[in-house]
Amino acid sequence: MHAYLLGTIASFGVGYIACHNNLVNKLYETFNDIPSTTHKRHLLYVLIGLSLLFLLILIPLYRIADYESKRNNGYPYRTSAREHLQRRGSF
Repeated sequence: MHAYLLGTIASFGVGYIACHNNLVNKLYETFNDIPSTTHKRHLLYVLIGLSLLFLLILIPLYRIADYESKRNNGYPYRTSAREHLQRRGSF
């Protein structure tokens, strides 16, 4: 049983390292090819698109979450972690 578990962990570790190295090498090749590429306009479009997605989705989502957390501050069933531990008798 221990040999099976050890083999599983070892194979996972080797697979993780191989995948990580492949990802790092692919990123390295991509960043090295940027000066020699002729598709700089496409790269600019991607960066602008990602920036717009950030502005249109993530920032309003953050504001909605902030508003909801302030609005529901007095929720009657809200208990702290300390109160939960005291109720269980483990504090």
